[in-house]
Amino acid sequence: MADNDSSGGGGGGFLLGLLMGGVGGFVAGMILAPKSGEETRAFILDQSREWRDKADELSSATRERMATAATEGRRAASQMRDDDGFDDLDLDDEDL
Repeated sequence: MADNDSSGGGGGGFLLGLLMGGVGGFVAGMILAPKSGEETRAFILDQSREWRDKADELSSATRERMATAATEGRRAASQMRDDDGFDDLDLDDEDL
C-alpha cells in the first residue's frame, strides 16, 4: 500500500505538472506541425485571441457573481441587524 501524506498538499503539484505538460505538448505540436511558419504564427495568434476573449468572459462572469454574492451578504447582514439577530451574541465571553 502507498503511504498517504496527511499534509494535503499533493494535488497542487500534480495539477501544475499537468498544466506544464499540456503547454509543453502544445508548443511541441506547434513547432513540429507540418505547416509553414506563417500559418503557425497565424494559428497561434488566433488561439491566443480566443483564449484572451474566453478569459475576459470568465473574469466578467466571476466579477458579476461576486458582486451579487456581496450584495446578498450585505442584505442578509442588514436584515439580521434590523431583526435584532445580533442581540443574543455574547462576544464578551472570556472563553472565545
